[in-house]
Amino acid sequence: MRSTEAQKYITPGTEEPKFLPEGPRMMSVSGHSVLVWVNIQTAALATTGNLHAHHTEELLDDFSMPCPGRPGFSLPVLNGDKALVGVEKQLRVCDLATAEWSDSLATIPDNNPRTIINDGEVVPGGRAVVFGTKDTHFKEPIAHLYLWTADDNRVSVLADKQLCSNGKVFRTDDRGLILYDIDTPTKKVVRYRLDVASRTATPDGVAIDLAEQVGFPDGMCDCGDGTVIIAFYNPDYADAGKAIRFDLATGKAVEEWTTPGSPRVTCPLLVQRPDGVKLILTTATEGMPAEVRARCPNAGCLFIADTHLDACPEPELVRIP
Repeated sequence: MRSTEAQKYITPGTEEPKFLPEGPRMMSVSGHSVLVWVNIQTAALATTGNLHAHHTEELLDDFSMPCPGRPGFSLPVLNGDKALVGVEKQLRVCDLATAEWSDSLATIPDNNPRTIINDGEVVPGGRAVVFGTKDTHFKEPIAHLYLWTADDNRVSVLADKQLCSNGKVFRTDDRGLILYDIDTPTKKVVRYRLDVASRTATPDGVAIDLAEQVGFPDGMCDCGDGTVIIAFYNPDYADAGKAIRFDLATGKAVEEWTTPGSPRVTCPLLVQRPDGVKLILTTATEGMPAEVRARCPNAGCLFIADTHLDACPEPELVRIP
């Protein structure tokens, strides 16, 4: 299996932004191409996080902004400048150009103080988002998988009894729309038949069994060719972290990328650059004892790597009326 070593791309200047970076996305801000990601929280007991942005054109300075809570995801909104952000138990819009936040568009029907919004993905067409929550103690299956629809700001439960809802990818076949979903501790990519009109997700088997992989599956991105890339969060010490590409039809691993000095890989993103398709990976320091952190000098950095892919899917944009 082909293995490619990723290179350090962005090194935050302090420990706080290295704690739990996730969800990298390409967005447009004031007409410029910007890589945006969330830092869910800035320390183990922190109750707030940040949005971070890197100008890929290297014309302007990078920037970050505080969030009104812990953000789980940020998704690009049609026409630029804005992101739909899942923060704590609410969906809100952040204007990245002005750092202004909207009032809540919707709130999840869950009052458990241990659950917050985690990963999310735009449903093809842009009129809906599927997202999940997580138990912040990572102990009990008290989290849910949700559907939000933009036209009515309605939130519905698609599945319950999850623990840490993470990567999501959509595909279509002759039967309709498929949602591939990761509930991290199960170490499986589960297939659902998603019906947005009826607001249901019907289980349709396990697409990929990850039981033999080291670490826990976290974020996931679509390669557009029937394969997906999954980031693996290794809670133990390792010389490097991994992201692995899998075939959805066979469940078999195809190739891997490694992140030297950073074992806790959280999310992948494919981006089209003039010199080809690149893979961006976020990594974290979350939960590292001091002795492990000292042995993982690149933990919390963002990485970039070459791929052999000819193209990658265009990002779906949220269409808010």
